[in-house]
Amino acid sequence: MMLFMTLPVIIFGPIAGVLVDRWNKQKVMVICDSLRMVCAGLIPIVFLLTRNIYPVFAIVFFMFLLALFFNTARNAIIPNLISKKRILKANSVLNLIGRGATFLGMVSGGIIIDWGFWKTALQIQGWVVAFIVDALSFLISAIMLYIMRIRLVMPEHRESHLEARGVYLMIRTGLVKVFNEMKEAVHSIIRERKIAFAIAALFLVVLIASLVWTLGISIIQQEHGWGTRGISIVAATGAIGLLLGAYLVGIVGHRFDLRIVTLFSFLLISVCMIVFPFINRLWVYALLTLVCGTVISPIFIGSDTLIHRYADEFIRGRIFSLREWVYNGTMVVGCFFFTSIKIFANKNLIFVLFGTAVVLFCIVGWFFIANGKSPSVPPDRS
Repeated sequence: MMLFMTLPVIIFGPIAGVLVDRWNKQKVMVICDSLRMVCAGLIPIVFLLTRNIYPVFAIVFFMFLLALFFNTARNAIIPNLISKKRILKANSVLNLIGRGATFLGMVSGGIIIDWGFWKTALQIQGWVVAFIVDALSFLISAIMLYIMRIRLVMPEHRESHLEARGVYLMIRTGLVKVFNEMKEAVHSIIRERKIAFAIAALFLVVLIASLVWTLGISIIQQEHGWGTRGISIVAATGAIGLLLGAYLVGIVGHRFDLRIVTLFSFLLISVCMIVFPFINRLWVYALLTLVCGTVISPIFIGSDTLIHRYADEFIRGRIFSLREWVYNGTMVVGCFFFTSIKIFANKNLIFVLFGTAVVLFCIVGWFFIANGKSPSVPPDRS
């Protein structure tokens, strides 16, 4: 399932950014949510008719392909909805609502699925009802996006093979053009140091997440014998930290240079990583994840805000699609890498060495910022 959720981004990530930059972003989001509503409704129908999970995988693949286009358009459209000086607060609110909605969705989903009313009164299984509710949520989202008032500036020169109606022609003859436009986006990232810093920070935090996913969970669940209960407690405190971090960034984040905040966050994460293997109490693990969750939110919010502020409007979609590609690709490669090296190295040593490497990144990043004076820094700091 995870493979079919990540493959769309790995395969189509760069192409999605090129297309979204050429299309009306509001229409992209409305169409994607409408089609995702259909996908969510089809999943229980297809499974009940076939009693086979493999057709469901195909729907999941298409659903997450639509999510790729939706997320790229959503991230690229934010500066069109709000002034630049309010982007940081907007990203903080979006992050806070997103984390909170995910947490509430997990809780309410469990309640809906386990509620016996559906089976006794309606003769329908709870998981089917959950997918129906999911489909309705996409419908509501599509309607709200459709009635949203926004004025978008479209590119003056729009090649016909990149129009929505010419996607087939683009696939057949326009791949070279797509490659050139993605190369332009990469050059833009290299030229603008703040965007390059944002992408590098995202790469590192996802690499850290892949380390915790492959090694940290097994330490808590198996080596300490705390099982699923231990993971749930640690995950819950981490989620609280993410919410707290998003709230704090929205309140005081505008007072600081976002890159300095990011480096400070990584420094705290590196300390937690180094001491992580030597802890033998669950409440201390929970405290560490609370701290890490609190400082991870500024990294994600700061990365988005730097891209929103310094990326040109007609290249923004490509940069965000590259970001999604880096996010998912790094997660897959990181999990494979850490799973492989744990065969040859002690888990505790891996945490200590990688935590030390993060400290070195902070030192290099500090000199990177100190030597990167740029006239493009806005009055409200970066």
